[in-house]
Amino acid sequence: MSTARGALIGGLVVAVLCLPGGLRSHATAREPSATLDEIDTAFASSVAALERRAAALGDDRLVALLRDWDVPTPVDRQIAYAIPPRLERPDWIAGEAMTAVWDDFVAARNRRAAATFEHALDAARAHRDVPTRAERAAPSADRPPGSRRSSEAVRLVYRTLRDDPTHTRARAAIGSVRRGDEWVWPPAARRLDRGEEFDAAFGWLPKGRLARYRAGERYERGRWISAEEDDRRVPDVERGRRFDSDHWEILSAAPLAAAAGLAARLEETFVVWQQVFGTIGATADTVERRLTQTSPPRTTEPFAAVLCADRRQFVAEVARSVAVPDHVDGLYWTPTRTAWFFHAEPAGGDAAPRPDTVHHEATHQLCVEAGDPSRTSKLAGERTGFWAIEALACHMESIRPAPAGWTVGGRDAGRVPRAREILIDEEFQVPLARLTSLSREDFQSHERLEDLYAQTAGLADFLMNGSSGRFREAFLEYCGRVYAGTADADTLARLCRTSYAELDAAYRAHLAGE
Repeated sequence: MSTARGALIGGLVVAVLCLPGGLRSHATAREPSATLDEIDTAFASSVAALERRAAALGDDRLVALLRDWDVPTPVDRQIAYAIPPRLERPDWIAGEAMTAVWDDFVAARNRRAAATFEHALDAARAHRDVPTRAERAAPSADRPPGSRRSSEAVRLVYRTLRDDPTHTRARAAIGSVRRGDEWVWPPAARRLDRGEEFDAAFGWLPKGRLARYRAGERYERGRWISAEEDDRRVPDVERGRRFDSDHWEILSAAPLAAAAGLAARLEETFVVWQQVFGTIGATADTVERRLTQTSPPRTTEPFAAVLCADRRQFVAEVARSVAVPDHVDGLYWTPTRTAWFFHAEPAGGDAAPRPDTVHHEATHQLCVEAGDPSRTSKLAGERTGFWAIEALACHMESIRPAPAGWTVGGRDAGRVPRAREILIDEEFQVPLARLTSLSREDFQSHERLEDLYAQTAGLADFLMNGSSGRFREAFLEYCGRVYAGTADADTLARLCRTSYAELDAAYRAHLAGE
């Protein structure tokens, strides 16, 4: 297993809401003994002492590693961490003194990880004592946003793994399984058990083929051909190349390099989606069970994607099922559970569709397929709430690379600048009282559809990140109900415990930077 794959695979985890498992006795639960601020302060003190030791050794690389380990938490967007498959020790750590500093650094990280995980458990349990007797008698009753902290629990699990990628309970909570000295996603584990091999350029291959692929051969329908001959082919989609990543089976009429680029973007979306939207559709009890589970994770089928050779082929193929507007450059088709993309020769050399297109359509796919099928309606958004389905996908267009992983959101990212422009300069805003009542057909037939998409992106950023995430849990709960088909026009206001008029005003203030 190559190092390049190692950096990718560690972040690929099962959806928090999908995993089965029993709940341990609450008698074993411990309340955190220190606040998160106190935990971070103690860690910073330990690292400062280690920096002084590293400086005395005269190694600037070690000083920089220690100094830059903690990534500042932005107030206007979220961080999604890239988790390596193992504890990765830099190969330049050598000598007794430098090794001692490294070992003490790892020990300090492990101590903080253990304390952080206790806070994750505390956040997952926060819902238990809040419901009133009436709410317990009516499980569907709306509860105040503070009654559950599920997304906070997930965030803290990933913070745990950022410090200690070998933390067994945190790994179990996100669905990783161990193979050798690495933690991998269960489908990857099954492939490894069968002797399959992986290369980011070729995906998963049956045992014995990887060496020939690296030597310039390709296996095509029972015979070996040269890579040059394969690249010249422009097959029908049905006879396309097969590219298997950890979570997707891609059928590609485009060259193999284009399929590899698409696979990397799809898997990136999966990593980020788990941390930002992975609790959609999950009850608070379910999330708590995930953090205390003892059973192995549930296996799931790969997601399906098609990469057409060009836009003409894309339109011809997709048009068999639905009309393709001129502005559409990607599509998730729910009836067949397939994400569609096309390859275009790029000016900058990137062999994949635009990242924001992949992030958008893959988010649609994950919201439908990565959760509990029993909690996802085939008619989600048809009657009301369709805007939220697009808001989630537009929000994920704001993914940006950052130290330790990615950021998601921000008033300067994705379509939010356009949302601000139409709100401030053009005074275009569909009130939430109207927006939440729109059906899919009403939404998609709006005379300013592109601007409506921009507004949904702005609203998603406001509800996820505005006022320090005040409405985040309520918004995620609302989106879960939209996908379940149980939301009505007033659900979001009830969950947020405020009126739509007040939310509209707060949204305007958020985009104005007030």
